[in-house]
Amino acid sequence: MRNIEIELPPAANPAQAEQAVEAALAATGLEVALRGSLRKFPGCIHWHARQPGRSGTLEVTLWPEQHRAWLTIQSGRAAGWIAAKLPEIRAALGQGLAARQLAGLRS
Repeated sequence: MRNIEIELPPAANPAQAEQAVEAALAATGLEVALRGSLRKFPGCIHWHARQPGRSGTLEVTLWPEQHRAWLTIQSGRAAGWIAAKLPEIRAALGQGLAARQLAGLRS
């Protein structure tokens, strides 16, 4: 298993961060196969993202209470497309989080 931390802006609003994750997944051509939470991280939002027509699952977890977000690649769910898409996904998440924070400061 491999975890990749996602840096959240200092004043990240949980609802805006959730929207940024959903938008980043869609923008990178991934579909949400599951959306829920994890008992281990109470109050978190957890997604399983897939590339349509291909095997493999990328997990995304947002834990507002701890001001954390991360991507997880489980060894049993790894696929070549995940490593290839990681830079694109991280960039889309970073841009989405920054844009939503900036929009929140303006309102």
